[in-house]
Amino acid sequence: MRERRVSGLKVRRMAVNNVNMVVAHGDCDICSVQLLKDAMAEVIKEGHKKLIVDVKNLRYLDSSGLAAILWARHKIEEGDGRLVTIGLNGNLGSAVNPLGDLLSTAASVREALGILSEGRLKRK
Repeated sequence: MRERRVSGLKVRRMAVNNVNMVVAHGDCDICSVQLLKDAMAEVIKEGHKKLIVDVKNLRYLDSSGLAAILWARHKIEEGDGRLVTIGLNGNLGSAVNPLGDLLSTAASVREALGILSEGRLKRK
């Protein structure tokens, strides 16, 4: 488990049932987004095919954070992998609604693991 902090954002990498997770806490904005992007890029560069990005503990996520998650989704899918997000609801959900079906979302780690194990992507 690796944890890094920058500005108001804390990002931690961990594995659950052999699936890599990037967990973000705090505020993700243009000043701190590179930390989130670097953590996701590290998982992808290592060749992992499944990634859960947990943002349920973010107080704030701006468009740069959404762009970073979309970038990671695109990159992992280029290698036939899958990305599922947790926590894109509530306050953050209003920012994501315009994105339509671009992100696969889950309400919990258990649901995300189920989506990834079934090989299906549940789009919002």
